[in-house]
Amino acid sequence: MSADGPLVTTEPGESRALVLASIRSWIGKYGEGPSVRDLSRVTGLAQGTVSHHLKRLERDGTVVRTSSRWRSCRLL
Repeated sequence: MSADGPLVTTEPGESRALVLASIRSWIGKYGEGPSVRDLSRVTGLAQGTVSHHLKRLERDGTVVRTSSRWRSCRLL
């Protein structure tokens, strides 16, 4: 996350790492997981792109959620 606004990446694979780092930072700051909209705003990525990365991170076992909402996510 940047104080100057959304972060934008261009290298393949960087956007998923950016989403993961943003989740980690958000949980540290707010004590709960961010929504897709929150992550989109922070990273500068489209909500569909954020959603795709979240699903992949969940499938890979990097994040889990206790309900259908992403605010319930936690890092493993």
